[in-house]
Amino acid sequence: MGEDQISCTDAEWERARVLADRREMSISRYLVECGLNVDPTTEAPKPPRLVLDEAEQRRLHDSVVKIAKRTAEAESEEAVMTRIRNALNFLVEARIREMVRDAREYELKSLLTDLFGERAAAATVERLHTRMATDGLD
Repeated sequence: MGEDQISCTDAEWERARVLADRREMSISRYLVECGLNVDPTTEAPKPPRLVLDEAEQRRLHDSVVKIAKRTAEAESEEAVMTRIRNALNFLVEARIREMVRDAREYELKSLLTDLFGERAAAATVERLHTRMATDGLD
């Protein structure tokens, strides 16, 4: 057997470990299986865009302004802010759950660490795991 090696970032290695664990395989076996099932002549799919272009930003802004005008007239400012906070919490939680399900926990923890510090990031991820297990969505 040859002693060929692969090189990848810590984040890529962690993702491979999580995906291999999900399939109850060693990382080595998982990588070999993936390598044998990929057609190198096909183009890899483009990664998802993570930002909006200028036109999308403008449409989003205009939509938010319209929504704000309609809701601000009907409700108190506090009620509107509560609804906005609840909606943001919902969206953030949905995105975080998606990242965990997609074996991107390492990326999530890094983002949370940058925003809130290491202890808060670890606590947030732990709370999420608890909620997901309780919800049966793990």
